[in-house]
Amino acid sequence: MSITVQISNQIQIIAQFIGFSGGERHVQLTNLPEEPMTEVLIRANVRSSDGMMDLLLLEDALLRHSPDVQIDLELPYLPYARQDRVCATGQAFSMDVMAKLLHLHPKRQIAVWDAHSAVSLSLTQAHNVLPETIIAHSESLSTLLRDQNTVLICPDKGAVPRCEAIQKAFNTPRMVYCEKKRDPSTGRILRSEVLADDLSGKTAVITDDICDGGMTFIGIAQGLRALNCQRIVLYATHGIFSKGLSVFDGLIDQIYTSNSFIHASQPQLTQINFQHPFGG
Repeated sequence: MSITVQISNQIQIIAQFIGFSGGERHVQLTNLPEEPMTEVLIRANVRSSDGMMDLLLLEDALLRHSPDVQIDLELPYLPYARQDRVCATGQAFSMDVMAKLLHLHPKRQIAVWDAHSAVSLSLTQAHNVLPETIIAHSESLSTLLRDQNTVLICPDKGAVPRCEAIQKAFNTPRMVYCEKKRDPSTGRILRSEVLADDLSGKTAVITDDICDGGMTFIGIAQGLRALNCQRIVLYATHGIFSKGLSVFDGLIDQIYTSNSFIHASQPQLTQINFQHPFGG
């Protein structure tokens, strides 16, 4: 979890967070200006409930120092965005709860990266940084997407608008769609089918907003190998990689992701450094 607070004149406020033995969180701000601030920029990577509490305490401390301060919040990975509906009786609407917490203190603007769904954007009223904007900060990936030998791989029906926007932005010559095959009795994904006949000699670029454990992409990569793809590349804006990267060995040759989740340097991983330019 990391949070930075920047005043408009580029000076950073130091925020120290500590936890008490009873589970409570605490924040102490230092090097605050003597005069009230007019605007601040918070960049927050929230990874836990403690992290969310830290953010709320930070905002409260800033507003107590400067009651009229305008807060811009950059939240690259929007927590609970994947829980954007109630699936069964007795469940919570997690994204709705998260949105209410984000609006507990007034904001001028909230920016998130490559939001999982339109529901989360509607609830939070956040600005969505599009994946093509982030990809454009990687010269190698941008060049690859423009290459005449590249095929863009759309992982499922829900990703179609997103993939079509990326294809248009980089003029990728061809896009191939995938279809998830599910067990009709349980809804569990059995496999992902690549809807193409032969991709001999092609470079396939799979793209999606989130890679968690990676099973969807492993299944797609297996299908692409069976279709004789020469090289397979994965771009996921939010690379959680909860199972590590070794699960992709022998299947995916190169992985691109943003810096919304920070990982140790690895040969097959390229992290795209990005920040949303508020007001830019």
